[in-house]
Amino acid sequence: MDLTLTSAELVRNARALRPLLRANAEESAKNRRLAQESAAAVRSGGFLQSLVPRRSGGHEVDIQTYCEICEELARGDSAAGWLAMVANSSASLMGLMPDKTREDVFGSDPRAVVIGQWAPTGKAAAVEGGWMLTGKWPWASGCFEAQWSFVGSPVLDTSGALTDVRLALVPTSELKIEDTWHVAGMAGTGSNTFVGTDIFVPEHRTMLISEMISGFSRADHSDEPLYRAPLITALPLGICSAAVGMAEAAFDLTLENLERGKPIVTSLYADARQSPSYQLNLADARGLIDSAKLHTMRAASDIDRAVSDGRSMTDLERARVRLDAAVAQKRVREAVDLLLNIGGASVFMLSNPVQRIWRDIETCTRHAYINGDIGREIYARALLKLDQVSAGF
Repeated sequence: MDLTLTSAELVRNARALRPLLRANAEESAKNRRLAQESAAAVRSGGFLQSLVPRRSGGHEVDIQTYCEICEELARGDSAAGWLAMVANSSASLMGLMPDKTREDVFGSDPRAVVIGQWAPTGKAAAVEGGWMLTGKWPWASGCFEAQWSFVGSPVLDTSGALTDVRLALVPTSELKIEDTWHVAGMAGTGSNTFVGTDIFVPEHRTMLISEMISGFSRADHSDEPLYRAPLITALPLGICSAAVGMAEAAFDLTLENLERGKPIVTSLYADARQSPSYQLNLADARGLIDSAKLHTMRAASDIDRAVSDGRSMTDLERARVRLDAAVAQKRVREAVDLLLNIGGASVFMLSNPVQRIWRDIETCTRHAYINGDIGREIYARALLKLDQVSAGF
């Protein structure tokens, strides 16, 4: 992996992969995992190490670059963009961890892929020197490509109420993959279920979600400002960017079809390009996609600016990031809906890739981390100076 690459060069390289990813996208969806040729290209290009600390062999790019990489890869294959989002979201947590943990993961393989299932679906028992884990962890996107995974377990008070979530970093060689990923959309992400029994995890490979939210770090270095960003706020923007990339792919395919100059059945238009209604749908879809990207990148630039200035974001600023995500996820769905109007019923032929992208968009934009309704609630409460509905914004 070439650590001399600039952010602009990484984005250009991701863009150059789009034809290969697009050619393999149907294979990814049918096999319910990212096509092997695509996975190898994404990994060798270093795109899954974009947010890994530079001293651990990663690129340590800013949040805007991370978003652009997710978008470019998803424009080729939804699953590739999603893998970049998941891998970098999890790998960025290494910036909060001590050198001993980083060495465990990247010491023998700087291109090791880290993913994560942060929901507290396992159990962790305290033992000497660490924790013993048993459980099932669903939604393991990228499970076939990963060498490590953060898995979640509940932290309970004396009454049994959930007070926190403990993340433990586990080698995927100690986990089994249970085939559970049978879905309408985002099939190529391979988001199956990890299963593990009596897995020992040393203390230095664990962290609490509350620590991540608060900005607590056990890193040995103060010269890594990226990891002082509110990661719980920043990382979901990769989902928005991947969704933008998917919408761009649907737009590309729609435009290519229109440029063939086919007629509109049951109309007087011998060339669909001459129809004002099709022109308006196309223009409106373009504007909605642009709006989604503008909101996503505004949020990313706000985070990057705070990091550059060496300051913490205010609650209002962080809440506006959630609003930007809410707007973005809604706009891409609206855009693709308009593109379906242009494509007509033939779009829903399984041989037409637009219907696959539509299913992917409808699925990924409903991820809990970019829940549009909750995002709007959070921003409104911040504007009104009310208590936040969620600490993790």
